[in-house]
Amino acid sequence: MNFGLSLQRKRNLRVLRWLLTLLAILLVFIASWFTYQWYTTGNQPPVVSLPAAALANPSVDETPVTKKQIDEHTVPANHPRYISIPALGVKKVRVISVGLTNTREIDTPMNISDTAWYDKSATPGQGYGVVVINGHNGGITRDGIFANLNQLQEGDEIIVERGDGEVFTYTVVENKTESLQQANKTGMKRLFTPYNPTEEGLGLITCSGNWVPKDKVFDQRILVRATISQ
Repeated sequence: MNFGLSLQRKRNLRVLRWLLTLLAILLVFIASWFTYQWYTTGNQPPVVSLPAAALANPSVDETPVTKKQIDEHTVPANHPRYISIPALGVKKVRVISVGLTNTREIDTPMNISDTAWYDKSATPGQGYGVVVINGHNGGITRDGIFANLNQLQEGDEIIVERGDGEVFTYTVVENKTESLQQANKTGMKRLFTPYNPTEEGLGLITCSGNWVPKDKVFDQRILVRATISQ
């Protein structure tokens, strides 16, 4: 005798399959949404941890720079050759001369252990204008030379040695972290403007915040301004 139990069981299984299918679709949708958000804004998913390769610029060269390479680094007499920041443990770091990229942005050093001087900015000892130097905050496997730039405080010293061996000391007067949009809007103009119009300045910049894969940029900038010590 059939009391309909088999029919009811099949109906329940069908409903269960539909629920599991809907759940799977929902999970795919949620995963796709968070992936899209990460790709376009750099915001990380709230639960799943992304690998380091997804959170940093993969194009930066992380090859260690040897002491010999540092000692043999040469530049024209009036160009910055080395930079040191005692408060951050940064000592005798190479400064490479760079210009603008094809997109009219200041270029960056190839190596994570180097810094880059923008060759259209002032030169150390010029007496006016701003010496502008940038560096990387980090790569996939290790920190960049400016990883702790946000920790610089007012009064900290930055030392720049020129190609001819003359040394210039600058004192930090401002340290700000801004969104990429704000940095492009007002931050870079401020960085290129001497803090004290009558004194030569130094400007340091590095990336910060989230890596945005879509645009291949970080979404924040750290801007440090300093004035030459008398």
